[in-house]
Amino acid sequence: MKILTDHCVFGKTVRILKEHGHQVSTLRELDKAAAEDEEVLEIATSLNAILITNDKDFGNVLRYPPHQYGGIIVLRITFKNQGRIHEILLNMLKKYAEEQLKKALVVINAKTYRMRR
Repeated sequence: MKILTDHCVFGKTVRILKEHGHQVSTLRELDKAAAEDEEVLEIATSLNAILITNDKDFGNVLRYPPHQYGGIIVLRITFKNQGRIHEILLNMLKKYAEEQLKKALVVINAKTYRMRR
């Protein structure tokens, strides 16, 4: 699965995704660490990648309607709950094919996830 991680995503999250076989690009690797939200979405779209972010702003469906983007996953992650968030994220990525996540917004918290299309 092609994934772009926002600059705020933990390095540990990136490592775990790569270890589980996902094709992950980071904004830092692309020399875009300072990109604003709109540019981040443009980059994800140009890469045909699902965006994973810790930025709660991307969970605003009025500002970022899921059907207009190639998939956004918002992690409600802290250092304390990161183990559980990573577990839920990996399970969710196994459950859904990449095409099912396109045009969807997924918000993951320490208990579960919710998907909106």
